[in-house]
Amino acid sequence: MSPELSAPVAAFIADLNDQGIQASIQGSAVVYSVYAVAGALVGTEVATAVSVSELAGWPAVPPHWLHFPSTVRFAATNTDTNECLDGWLRHSRDIGAWSTDRPPIVNWLAHVRGVVKEAIA
Repeated sequence: MSPELSAPVAAFIADLNDQGIQASIQGSAVVYSVYAVAGALVGTEVATAVSVSELAGWPAVPPHWLHFPSTVRFAATNTDTNECLDGWLRHSRDIGAWSTDRPPIVNWLAHVRGVVKEAIA
């Protein structure tokens, strides 16, 4: 990991690694993939990302925006391109209740997979 990474970003990446998910910093985002367990993309690895700036409160505060390549589409979504890689969009998704009875990264990955399940392509 790069020595200039903030502690929360380094912790997020370490938490992903603990779950067997490799992550990398690309521009202003942490990029990683999740395996789609349901929905139109079931059985595929889906690239996703989160802005480094949104990880400032990790693990106490979950990020709000999820980044996906523009090829990952949703029937209803609120998007923009702030802090996105070229060809990516970020989608506004509230995680809802932030459970304290399991590790934050488990909550986060369940949230991401739940959003991926909603993808239509």
